Amino acid sequence: MLMKIVTKNFLACLVCSVLAPTWSMAASPVVSGPGTSQLEPVKTVQLKFEAFNRHDAAAIETLYASDAILRSPDYPELVGNSKIADTYRWIFDAIPDAKDSIVSIDSTENRVYVQFVLSGHMKDPGHKPISVRIMSVYTIKDHRVVSDSTYYDRKAS
Repeated sequence: MLMKIVTKNFLACLVCSVLAPTWSMAASPVVSGPGTSQLEPVKTVQLKFEAFNRHDAAAIETLYASDAILRSPDYPELVGNSKIADTYRWIFDAIPDAKDSIVSIDSTENRVYVQFVLSGHMKDPGHKPISVRIMSVYTIKDHRVVSDSTYYDRKAS
C-alpha cells in the first residue's frame, strides 16, 4: 500500500514538472525571488507590460495608484495615475508599434525589478527604428504600482 502511494505521488510530481511550464503564459520571463509572497507584485507588473503591449493606457491607469509616482530620465517626478497614463498615450502615439520585451523579472517583498527592451518605429517620416534597454523598479501596494523608477540612456536607440 505504501509503495502505491509513493508511486502515485511520484507520478503526480512528474506530470506537474513536465506540464507546469506549458500552463504558464507563453514567453513568460523567468521570475526569481524566494517565497510566494512576491507573486502578486510580479503579477501586477506583468499585467502592466501586457497592457503596454496592447497599447491600453486605460488599463495601465488602473494598475497605478491614484497617487503613484513615476520617475525617469525624461521627468524627475510625475505624480498621479492619469498623468502617467497620458504619458503612455503619448508614447503609443509617437511609437505606433511600441513593444516591451521583458528580459528578466526579480522581486523582493513588494519591489519588482524588470529589465526589458522597448522597440518599435518612430512616427516620423523616416519611421526611425528604436531599441532601448530599460531597467524599472516598481513598488507595489494593494495590487497597484505606487512607485515606478525607470532608468535608461536617453541617447540610446
